[in-house]
Amino acid sequence: MAPSLRATLIALGSALPLAVSAAGFTTGDEGWTIPAGSGTQTWQASGGNGGGWVQIEDIDGNTDILFTAPAAWLGNWSAYAGGTLSFDAKTVNNASVDWSGFGEVRISGPGGSVVLDLAPGAPDGQWRHYSATLTPAAGWGPSLASVLATVTSVTINGEFHAGPGEIVGFDNIQVTAVPEPASAALLLGGLGLLAGLRRRR
Repeated sequence: MAPSLRATLIALGSALPLAVSAAGFTTGDEGWTIPAGSGTQTWQASGGNGGGWVQIEDIDGNTDILFTAPAAWLGNWSAYAGGTLSFDAKTVNNASVDWSGFGEVRISGPGGSVVLDLAPGAPDGQWRHYSATLTPAAGWGPSLASVLATVTSVTINGEFHAGPGEIVGFDNIQVTAVPEPASAALLLGGLGLLAGLRRRR
């Protein structure tokens, strides 16, 4: 590979936005937890939406299944305003879907909390992808920017049944940023360079 092309590819890679943390659960629960006593949490090595995943069974019946992000996910999320928060989830057993909390994401910080239901439709036994942009217009509300400035807690509600017994699966939790204009321009320029080199050959 030509040195100039190698340098361009390295620059492109460093300019592209990265996820805050992509929880693909390939080796374990990656620090994600549920409240003590609310249920049992089990890492599954296969059968997820691309590999491993986390299975949670509700044993409490009184406390929502709140899948909570680890400390590594917390801090200043200002750079991710306008980006996307997403996750995959499914019901694992046939408990009736009769609780509306499923899919609610709560982001909290000193500036308060913002909540959005990313899964307004009823969950089912298939892996489904849920996502929302991190903008006030998406439904997070006007205080989103102040909350993102110092995120102290992120939870995803997996409760879909009124009472104990339901089992839910989570996979591929991710938060990504919108590329800055300079990064997008660099990416387009690099793609143009690659196309030109291919044409010359």
